[in-house]
Amino acid sequence: MAVDTLGHLLALHVTPANRDDRAETGPLAEVLQKATDGSVELVWADQGYTGSKPAKAAREQGITLEIIRLPQAKRGFVLLPRRWIVERSFA
Repeated sequence: MAVDTLGHLLALHVTPANRDDRAETGPLAEVLQKATDGSVELVWADQGYTGSKPAKAAREQGITLEIIRLPQAKRGFVLLPRRWIVERSFA
């Protein structure tokens, strides 16, 4: 699922539960660019999308993938910037 900064749905790519999020970065990025006429340049993602393969798959669609990471020393709940937008969309 790809949403804008307000949580509005931009694109949806449904996959089987046995597929890894990282493996589906390319197809989701392709659907996202088709839905937005290629206007997306930056995507914020959680740590489930770390690694060179998701970054490369996004780059092939003209998207920079920026990972929002947890702080090194966290205690309890830590609110991360841009992190809960998709979860709010589910609600």
